[in-house]
Amino acid sequence: MRNFLYKFAVFMQGRYGMDELNVLLLVLSVIVNIVARFMISWQVRLIMSVAALALLGLAVARSLSRNITARQKENKIFKPVLGAVGGWFSLTYKRFRDGRTHRYYRCPACKAQLRVKYVKGKHTIRCPKCGNQFEKTIH
Repeated sequence: MRNFLYKFAVFMQGRYGMDELNVLLLVLSVIVNIVARFMISWQVRLIMSVAALALLGLAVARSLSRNITARQKENKIFKPVLGAVGGWFSLTYKRFRDGRTHRYYRCPACKAQLRVKYVKGKHTIRCPKCGNQFEKTIH
């Protein structure tokens, strides 16, 4: 077993390996493949299985690539998208979790998300990021 791991490590030297984009491609491949199993039409199942195989092939090709600069550029472009999607899910979870005790508002000046304690009435909210003050009525 050690010999195999050593040979694999030597084989992977100078290759790109795994990154966030590859992990997403692998996860999407598995999800599409699982969903394809539940399709009634064999044509749709075939198309989805081919798409899952293509995603898997792309992930493997990226991880075995020796063009590290190009793969890093692709991942650099992908990271802000991943951050935006992750941020949206995180904020949605927080809004759901704090639904009874807090409200979330966006600062009109800097667009920062502000968490305000849920107390009915008219309030002056001050943004800690930019210092802007604005009025909000909490119902």
